[in-house]
Amino acid sequence: MRERETVASPAAARAAGAGRPPGPSLVSHVLARHGAGLDKSLERLVEPFGGWSALVTPGERVAVKINLLRAAPPEKAVTTHPETLGCVLRALKAAGAEPFVADSPGGPNGPAKVARAYKISGIADVCATEDVQIVDIEDDPAVLRAPEGRLYRSFPVGKAFLDADAVVQVGVLKTHQLMRLTGGVKLTYGVIPGLAKAHLHVKAQRRADFADMLLDLHLALQPRFTIIDGIVAMEGQGPGSGTPRDLGSLFAARDCLALDAALADRTAHERDSVHTIAASIRRGLLDPAQPYLPAGDPIEPEHDFKPVRRDMQELLPSSLHRLARNLITARPRLVDPDACIRCNECAAICPTRAIAMDPLPDYDDDACVRCYACTEVCPTAAIDAVSPLLVRLLGRRR
Repeated sequence: MRERETVASPAAARAAGAGRPPGPSLVSHVLARHGAGLDKSLERLVEPFGGWSALVTPGERVAVKINLLRAAPPEKAVTTHPETLGCVLRALKAAGAEPFVADSPGGPNGPAKVARAYKISGIADVCATEDVQIVDIEDDPAVLRAPEGRLYRSFPVGKAFLDADAVVQVGVLKTHQLMRLTGGVKLTYGVIPGLAKAHLHVKAQRRADFADMLLDLHLALQPRFTIIDGIVAMEGQGPGSGTPRDLGSLFAARDCLALDAALADRTAHERDSVHTIAASIRRGLLDPAQPYLPAGDPIEPEHDFKPVRRDMQELLPSSLHRLARNLITARPRLVDPDACIRCNECAAICPTRAIAMDPLPDYDDDACVRCYACTEVCPTAAIDAVSPLLVRLLGRRR
């Protein structure tokens, strides 16, 4: 991490400041489509930052951090789109950098499972075409220090990310059942190997705590640049079981706190309803009145974009969350037994062993921390978050 230790991101610089947010950071947005012309759209996206030559220098080894949640084809919008990734890899190489691709899927990750995810997503093929290495981080962890962390002061991360001179993130815009949106801050979570991600949910059970943990990790890692592909986004019950949605947007920023506010605007979310954005505002790292400076095409809200379903926990003060959890908080359930293939991924990823296969998934609600990791990794969408009976009855009366 030689160069990256000396290149502070705008978000990290603000975290080290005296609590008064400086001016808003630049967020670039262009309307685009996959296919012919995507390279040109990417050039236009990056141009406000001075182009790729202003972002990386010749000879730098750049970790390209993608979203590889699980094995899914590109059209499902579960993983980083291979066409967008290919454009980024070509641009980095043209600037003289030496990129490699890495991420950690959810759950226990043996070599065969990881290789399958790369293959089915189309990422393995694009890396082969571009002669770019894929680095498996699962069995080579290192400790990332987070001395300014609010909730965590260190994290287990793939060593390859720390050895790189820079981290460039390339993700997909998705809804998220716990955080409401997967943006630049949430994307960083994939640097943590395998089941270590699930175990962090045990300490950070409240949504606000989990958002603080994600912010601690992101500020410690300091990705140099992030691109979020919303050409085909995911709406509904994301990040693994939602519905692909043509949105036609590409976003880029050095500062993911500002970037996430722009993503919220595009998808018609109230900014502070996205828990990572709320954490940034709460910690004085983002100005809610002017969180970013837009560049490129106007960011118009898509008012019919479908968010994740909300439960009543978000309407109560945090002091009542634990007391009322079973009455008001959506809980994961097997909603489609016929779709369940008994792969055991849900039980394997559960950080509190709240799921038993008998022979289908059976939940212990007292042990469940409502992290919804099981819904993320289910390959057939057989598991979803279900609101308790009281909430459903109140909803019918509205």
